Amino acid sequence: QALPSCVPLCWHSAAGLGAGAMADASARVLPRAAREKFEKEQGLSSFSQVTPTKASLLEKEAHELAGLGNLRGAIAKYFEAEEMGGNVRHKIQALSSFLPYEYLLPKAGKR
Repeated sequence: QALPSCVPLCWHSAAGLGAGAMADASARVLPRAAREKFEKEQGLSSFSQVTPTKASLLEKEAHELAGLGNLRGAIAKYFEAEEMGGNVRHKIQALSSFLPYEYLLPKAGKR
């Protein structure tokens, strides 16, 4: 059977899918209890607590300093975080690019 030229080929093939194909797609999801059991066994559970590292705590502190406008203090904290094994080189470079404009930023006490 010839298709009209205005109907895209992919639309025609998708129109042939019935409710059976849709039911097959949804049947691939495991029941909630089975998913939770699997996540628990694999350690993928969202309930597992991850203790923050020293580097992540320093990074958070640096982020707060940068938010207050203390760029030099934030950069120093990011260097400490990098020494502790944090991957923050890109953040140091980004903050360093704002140092020439530091005088334009509002002071921490003036907010």
